[in-house]
Amino acid sequence: MNVQRHRLPNGLRIAVAPISGLRSVATLLAVEAGQWFEPAGRPGVARFCAQAMLRGTTKRDAKSWADALDAIGAAARLDVGPHAATFSAQSLGDDVGELLALMAEAVVTPAFAPKEVELVRQQTVAQLEEDSRNTRAVAERVWRELLYPPAHPFHARPIGDPVVVRAATAEELRAHHERAIRPDGAVLVVAGGIEAKRLFEEAEHAFAEWSARGPRESRSVPSVSLGGTVRRIEIVPDKTQSDVVLGWPGLPRTDSRFVAARVTNMVFAADTFASRAGHVVRDELGLAYYVFSTLGTSRGQSPWTVRMGVNPINVERAVSVTLDELRKIVGGKVSEDDLELAQDKLVGELDVARESPGGVASLMLEGEVFELGPDHVERYPRELRAVTLDQVIETARAFLPPDRHALAIAGPPLPVAD
Repeated sequence: MNVQRHRLPNGLRIAVAPISGLRSVATLLAVEAGQWFEPAGRPGVARFCAQAMLRGTTKRDAKSWADALDAIGAAARLDVGPHAATFSAQSLGDDVGELLALMAEAVVTPAFAPKEVELVRQQTVAQLEEDSRNTRAVAERVWRELLYPPAHPFHARPIGDPVVVRAATAEELRAHHERAIRPDGAVLVVAGGIEAKRLFEEAEHAFAEWSARGPRESRSVPSVSLGGTVRRIEIVPDKTQSDVVLGWPGLPRTDSRFVAARVTNMVFAADTFASRAGHVVRDELGLAYYVFSTLGTSRGQSPWTVRMGVNPINVERAVSVTLDELRKIVGGKVSEDDLELAQDKLVGELDVARESPGGVASLMLEGEVFELGPDHVERYPRELRAVTLDQVIETARAFLPPDRHALAIAGPPLPVAD
């Protein structure tokens, strides 16, 4: 893959992967303004700010901005994750200049008009109220509260805390924007039908007004660890299914052990067919409607969790079997076949991603954001294949201790054991 890079005078880093024979491009602008960089004690401000940035600029109102995007047939969204606020868009290569200008307008000069801020607030509050009746959302909220202390960036879900969302003002959003939405903490990744030289020129023109004020704030967050097992059941009325989140604090994406952790995650429970717990709990024993595990990516200890949807009568057994499968891995009772299947799945996903501009851009983004090296995309599959069985076992022992975990269960009351 021919990836070309450039850095603008304002600090914005750019990576482009031209793909011959295509007319479309995928564009990702990631700003280090996700949960990890959120103001302490103000969960939800980062997402609120990002959503409000799409509701009008100082140059045009929300409808005019959206109409301009529609006029070039582009689609765009802005999401906030554990590490970054990411503006993602698709367009024709011929329209990249106009697309970047619209993205820059929203990112650099949002209006934060009171009417639009209030609209975003109402939408967010409505979603939070809906989530309070959703067993998946409740289980995740409870799990985070069990594991992370209140001041930790990951204590709340990215959508935030209802109290904060209801109280946040346009002035607070502007202050967060000025502090966190900075070009020296941002990466622009483009893949598809465009030449690198032209993209660099278009980006320099579009983002010329974006500048950083003062030095970037440093972030120091105490490490999180579990001394034992913590567990909580949250009753959600009028539900028949339980949702379960079982997990641990993960490791930074920049940790040298992260690739081994990603393989370990697949060996354990990331996939129904390629993972031990997923296969046994769902397919062999039929104890869950779904089972999957995820390992978050940030500069901190993002959640490393197993999620399950379970009939209440099967909750205790599903959790027990999942932990038994983990104990087998920790105890070295895992085979080379398990490892090879997991590696095949992970590398196969990379091969599929390379078949589309959006997939290529996503592959590039992780390497660019965390500065994993200019050859990360080409090197990464080899790194996955190089992980050994001993590394999987050691990683599980280090980060997934079966007898030190946080467990959240949301749904109807569990049946009382006889």
